Amino acid sequence: MGLPVKKHLLGIERVRNPEKRLGKGILRLDKNENTIGFGAEFMDTLRKEVTSDFLSAYPEVDVLYEKIARWLKLRTDNIYLSSGSDAAIKSVFEVFVGPQDRVLLLSPTYAMFYVYAKIFQAALVEIHYKRGLELSVDEIIKALYDLKPKLSCIANPNSPTGTLISKEDLKTIVEAAAENNCVVLLDEAYFLFSPVSSIDMISRYPNLIVMRTFSKAFGLASARLGFAAGQPEIVSLLHKVRPLYEINAFAARFGELVLDNYHLVEKNIKDISAGRAFLVNELNSLRVPYYNGYGNFILINVGSFERSVKITEALREKKILIKGGFKEDVLKDCIRITLGNIDQMRRFVEAFKEILAVLQGGRL
Repeated sequence: MGLPVKKHLLGIERVRNPEKRLGKGILRLDKNENTIGFGAEFMDTLRKEVTSDFLSAYPEVDVLYEKIARWLKLRTDNIYLSSGSDAAIKSVFEVFVGPQDRVLLLSPTYAMFYVYAKIFQAALVEIHYKRGLELSVDEIIKALYDLKPKLSCIANPNSPTGTLISKEDLKTIVEAAAENNCVVLLDEAYFLFSPVSSIDMISRYPNLIVMRTFSKAFGLASARLGFAAGQPEIVSLLHKVRPLYEINAFAARFGELVLDNYHLVEKNIKDISAGRAFLVNELNSLRVPYYNGYGNFILINVGSFERSVKITEALREKKILIKGGFKEDVLKDCIRITLGNIDQMRRFVEAFKEILAVLQGGRL
């Protein structure tokens, strides 16, 4: 029998998550995770939380709502917990986007924006980065007035470009969106690595939703924990489409513990900053061009798409995983390196130098 599938879903291609990324000696610099990790004392604390009652009971999330609200100086009705920030993004699409509604995206940007746009049959309005990763804010404003999208999705800092829109420009965008009855979804997955956060703007703009994740600086990627922040009216709409329980018990408790031990997050950020400085210094010595953006990653220009693929594969042979082989024109010459501590960056640099020597000798 033929399955009664929604026809538009048949054209959506999804890439399976890579396997065999965990193992002895593997350095994961490919997905912008926190690779420094937590110390033994904190891990012991996590393990002690997993009791029989903890496993058999449904999740309790009120405490985490309260801790996040205190951290951000907001109220609990400003917060919507989700299974990773991507689940919150899906909720926004569920509430605001119907077939053929226009959705504005910067391009390239976070992959799930494109996926949800296709799932909800939106009409894409793409504002493209130019060579050199330059972006026209005027072009965004013009599209808001001329095309009147229902939703604008902006990652700030953006991934995979690492670029940042200033707070003044963001205010201009959000105000232009409000004048055109458009909701702005502002994804701040990398906000702890940048000088700009717009969480304070939600009190002034009822059309603004700010996304955060615990997967990057907080180091809880496996827990799948994120949240959206906005005015109570918009958050109450998101709650209408939430699952029975927003998140699982592991995510809730681990999120509480990380917020209680925020000094560990700050230490990781400091170590990553030191790793960034080391890597930048080495790249300058090698005279290799790069984009030193505002995420926990650096884009290195290796000269061509073919070289990016060869370097990525050669590093994998050395058990170092990076991101290469970008299809987007503005990134096709680049590889992306997740930033770690100095020791991790030193290991990458040593392998990178060996591979460059082989490439220059024409042996790869």
